[in-house]
Amino acid sequence: MNQINQLKKNIVNDLELCEEEAEIFLALVKEEKTSSTNFKKHFDWNAEKMIENCKKLEQKGMIIQINENEFQALHPRFAIVNRYRRLCAEKNIQFKKNIKIDNIGIMLENYQDKE
Repeated sequence: MNQINQLKKNIVNDLELCEEEAEIFLALVKEEKTSSTNFKKHFDWNAEKMIENCKKLEQKGMIIQINENEFQALHPRFAIVNRYRRLCAEKNIQFKKNIKIDNIGIMLENYQDKE
């Protein structure tokens, strides 16, 4: 399994995102903004579907809205920990250091920096 598929699997399983949210988040980590030409090449979805999924990611603390229909990912480690913290709150479990979550953040940073 290549790095992107493993990352997506980890994000879906450990952070409880749907496949579409995981794909958008990974594309944003790589391309920085939803308005970038490269980002738009990743998807053949309509604008409403894209915005709906971006708003879900924003509610989960992983991306921010910077203009009406433009979103940007937070720093990978911050986004992952933010989501994990919210998951802990939702499940009423104690938030504490989680090596698996930290490793996802490191993998995302490496993915982001890779050409």
